[in-house]
Parts: sequence; structure tokens; C-alpha cells
Amino acid sequence: MVNCLLGGISVEFDNRYPDLERLCRGYETALPPELTIRVSDEELAEERQKQTGTFSDGYLETVCCYRKAANTLLDRDIFVMHGSVVALDGEGYAFLAPSGVGKTTQTRLWQAHFGSRLRVINGDKPLIRMEPVGFRAYGTPWRGKENMGCNASVPLKALFFLNRSNTPSVVPADHGQMVDRLFRQLLLPKEPERMIRLLTMADKLVSTLPFYILNCDMTEKSVLCAYEAAK
Repeated sequence: MVNCLLGGISVEFDNRYPDLERLCRGYETALPPELTIRVSDEELAEERQKQTGTFSDGYLETVCCYRKAANTLLDRDIFVMHGSVVALDGEGYAFLAPSGVGKTTQTRLWQAHFGSRLRVINGDKPLIRMEPVGFRAYGTPWRGKENMGCNASVPLKALFFLNRSNTPSVVPADHGQMVDRLFRQLLLPKEPERMIRLLTMADKLVSTLPFYILNCDMTEKSVLCAYEAAK
């Protein structure tokens, strides 16, 4: 078993393979578990059918564990967002886009520009927690193939939807753009009650935080455009 903090909640994984324990190193906690996650043989078999490649049972268990934990954490006002979150001077900025559009590129450009002022919270699938005032992004052991992230959290200040462009620019996203693009980046539950809970959190997110369309290239100009807009 491994017990780690996810979104500030102590989650115990009743795992069968050592892959999960290796993955969660640095995120363990001694706090008593608030949730316990177990993956059944049927769930492993279902996950194997979803994959296009051949993966070990240990790897598949890590995937199932995060999906199952994320689904359960919706009951605690916490959800998974497919994106990259960085912390700059104690404030969080999120880059949202389908795979391959440039989230990692923008993250690395911000690292190069801001240096030690910046930390990557999670480069792929951070947890977002709705708080009494605002939203907070949390790092998790599930950090994507680039393995970018840390065991930390940051309040979200602004979110950027990425478009590729030869001419960097930033414009505020209108409500229709926010809703449509945001839902493409969320892990959606099957249960109606949890879907309603996610919809409620998403509505508050788009109502309280600024969203921008960042037309970006692979240069420092994209960083400056985004940062100046968010300021």
C-alpha cells in the first residue's frame, strides 16, 4: 500500500504492483487516509482494451488508480484538468490545449525566461481544487511523459488556451470559447451526480478567473504576451 496527498486529501492506494509505489515517491504522507482506492481485475482488463500499445499490469494499475481517485475526489470539490500549471512568484498560470499543440513548449519557454522564479507544478494532469475563494492547482505523481512537476500547490491566477501562430498575441476568451475549450480538457465522470458537481465547479471557474486565447510561437515573445496580459 502507498498513502499520498492528492489535492490536499490523503489517499491510500491498495496496489498490487510496485509501479505505483515508485511513481508516488516524494508524495507520501503519514496522515491517516481519507480515501482508499483499489483496482479490480475487471478494471485492469478494461483499461488494457483502451490502450493502443502493450503495457504491463503495473503500469495499467497506475493509470486506473489515478482515474479512479480523480473520480472519487470530485466529491471533495477536486477535479483533473489536462494542462500544464506553473507557479511564478506565488501565482499559478495554466496552459490548456490538446496534446501536441504546445503546452510543454510554453512551459519550457517560461522556465527559460523566469529561471528560479518559476516552478512547474504539473506538466500534464494537475488537480484543481475549488476553495471558498478561488481555485488552487496541485502537483501529483502523474506528470506526463516529460515528468515535469513537483509536490506543491499554487492559487490559480489565469488560464491560457493555446493556438499555434507565427505572430504571438493574447486576447480575452469569450464565454463560449471558455466553456467549449475547457470541457475538452476535463476528465469527465460517468455518474450524473458527479457530472453535476463538475459542471458546478467549471461554471465557477469560468466566472471567477480570467481566460485568454494565447496565439503562440516557440519564442520568448509568447511568454511576454501572456505574462503582460495576466498582470
